Amino acid sequence: MMRLATIIKTFQHDFLVQYGEQLSAEHRQALTALANCRTQSSAMMQARCTDCDHRSTVPHSCGHRHCPHCQHHESQLWLEGQRRKQVPAPYFLLTFTLPAELRPIAQAQQRTVYQALMDCAWNTVRKFSQNDRQLQGTPGVDGGANPRKSDGTTTL
Repeated sequence: MMRLATIIKTFQHDFLVQYGEQLSAEHRQALTALANCRTQSSAMMQARCTDCDHRSTVPHSCGHRHCPHCQHHESQLWLEGQRRKQVPAPYFLLTFTLPAELRPIAQAQQRTVYQALMDCAWNTVRKFSQNDRQLQGTPGVDGGANPRKSDGTTTL
C-alpha cells in the first residue's frame, strides 16, 4: 500500500512550484508533517517486546489532525458516534459549491465567506422545503442542532 508521505515527497516540489504562493502557513505545516510522518525524519522512540525483550527504534507519528495514518482510529470513532446519532429517517446529501471566482477571497477570509455560504445554503434549503409540496418535511442539519442562531445567522 502506498503511503501519503510517499506521494507528498514524490510530487511536493512540482506542487509547490505551481501552488506554493497560494498556500497558507497551515497548509505548508501540514505538508511537512504528513511528509515526515513515521519516517526517519520524525522523532524516534524506543520500542521493546515484553516477551523477548527485543528493542528497536521506531519513528513517531506526526499526530497531525489531517493525517489519515495517524487519525484513522479517531476518524472511525467519530463515524461510529455519528451513526449512533442518526434518526430513523431518510437522509439526503446536499452540496453547495463556492464559485471559483470567490476562492481567493475565501482563502483570505475563511470564516466570513464560509459563514455567508452556510447562511445562503440554509436559506435555500428552507425556502425549497416551504415551497415544494413533494418535500413534505422540515429541514434539519446533521448533528441534531438547527444551524440557525437567534440572530438569524448559521453556525459552522
